[in-house]
Amino acid sequence: MTPPNILFIQADQMAGPALPMYGHKVVKTPHLQRLADNGVIFQNAHCNNPVCAPSRFSMMAGQLSSRIGAYDNASEFPASVPTFAHYLRDLGYKTCLSGKMHFVGPDQLHGFE
Repeated sequence: MTPPNILFIQADQMAGPALPMYGHKVVKTPHLQRLADNGVIFQNAHCNNPVCAPSRFSMMAGQLSSRIGAYDNASEFPASVPTFAHYLRDLGYKTCLSGKMHFVGPDQLHGFE
């Protein structure tokens, strides 16, 4: 069996109530809507940190930002902390990282190729 493709989109400052898949009646996002219709969307997901970089680090590592020392946008995301990209690569997935991540420190990929 072929493993499923995984497309993870994380946007900065995007609010669910402003998207049609969450009930907005005016905004049109046909490509995002098609992805949502054929994929998985979260009904009860909440941001775990009010600052963008620590929130991304926490999500990628599956740990609280306080546990990995990510308190602000200048915090270094330790290379020793595995991310979901490391686990996906261990399972044979090819990974790609695109866009703004605000990684601070020498490791700019954190498991991505």
